[in-house]
Amino acid sequence: MPPRQPDVTPMLLRTVPAREGLLWIRLGFTWLARQPGGVLLTLGSYLLGVGLLSMVPGIGGLIPLAAIQVATVGFMLAGRHAAFGLPVRPPLLLVGLRGTPSRVRDLLLLALIYMGVVVGVLLLASLVDGGALLRLLLFGAMPDKGALPAGLASAAVVSTALYVPVSMAFWFAPVLVSWRGMGVAQALFTSVVIVWRNLGAFTLYATQWMVLFAVAPTLLATLGTLLGLDAAAATLLALPVGLALFLAFVMSFYATAASLLPMAAGDAI
Repeated sequence: MPPRQPDVTPMLLRTVPAREGLLWIRLGFTWLARQPGGVLLTLGSYLLGVGLLSMVPGIGGLIPLAAIQVATVGFMLAGRHAAFGLPVRPPLLLVGLRGTPSRVRDLLLLALIYMGVVVGVLLLASLVDGGALLRLLLFGAMPDKGALPAGLASAAVVSTALYVPVSMAFWFAPVLVSWRGMGVAQALFTSVVIVWRNLGAFTLYATQWMVLFAVAPTLLATLGTLLGLDAAAATLLALPVGLALFLAFVMSFYATAASLLPMAAGDAI
């Protein structure tokens, strides 16, 4: 009897010019414009669900770390639906849990590994600030007003630097597991290789998003102030722009996958 073939869809890794990172951003806005209501409803449902789960005593701060890996498959599929003119709806968020048992198992394992790795990063950063950043991000423990803990800014820099290789490993890993049937270790390694081979495009992509998130809402808030609005009203004016940027950012996830992971017959849609 011949051996059972692994449940894996073959793929061809691609390398693209750095300027394609800007194309990913443009596609995020394009796909958001096609279905703004569906995207808003879907992402709003995710934020609401994660917010409620975060209220679970003791482990609430850890649940979103695991949930994001499952939701990433849904985010990618939502972007693909928008790209192909298919409806974007909240049930897409759970599509990763509706695959074959082996793929669902590996996706959940990936979620647990991600949770552990992020906690590990924050624990290492705690050596700098005594755990203030960890308590803030996982348990919502806000520092006293006017008394930021010593080393908090340094801990943020350390954790960001440590998180870069983590993000490389987990950027494509959820869809490689869920869509391509890769094992967890292979998916993490392949994701690192893909991002590394396209580091120029990802650097431009990340830098442009940081600029947009930092500049656009601030400019609108400043404009509101110049028009005579008070600080609260000026800030409120900038909120829709910040929300639109966030929605386009999530839609652009699929643009990276469409560019670097050419779709195959085994992919979900």
